[in-house]
Amino acid sequence: MKHRRIIVTNYGGPDVLHVVEEECPEPEVGEVRVRVLAAGVGQPDLMMREGFHPETPPLPFTPGWDLVGVVDKLGSGVSGVKPGQIIAALPISGAYAEFVCLAQRELVPVPPGVDVAEAVSLVLNYVTAYQMLHRCALSWVSTF
Repeated sequence: MKHRRIIVTNYGGPDVLHVVEEECPEPEVGEVRVRVLAAGVGQPDLMMREGFHPETPPLPFTPGWDLVGVVDKLGSGVSGVKPGQIIAALPISGAYAEFVCLAQRELVPVPPGVDVAEAVSLVLNYVTAYQMLHRCALSWVSTF
């Protein structure tokens, strides 16, 4: 089965994003293949595309920090998730694809009835806010 993904082959503006078609990835032991329903676009994605983010993977790479998708196929050793389940994940890169394989431990179930576009907007934003509050060591009585 074929699928498409976006790759960055050199750093720069939006013109460095290219769509490629290739064989769909197969999940390895402990992995789940996810059909991506929505992928976020945030500042880290732009910084990676331009080569400025410290976690930028080597070229070529597929951008995409966060996603919401549906479990498509389970690798061996996976339990507790089932095909058809809606999940969210923060893979740091790779979400700009039709399918992506992720370790089961990286998946978070999306509650029924939550819109996928709304859910994906929470993933990176929540983590960013959490990290900010944690790094600032705020307590319940702290004020800005």
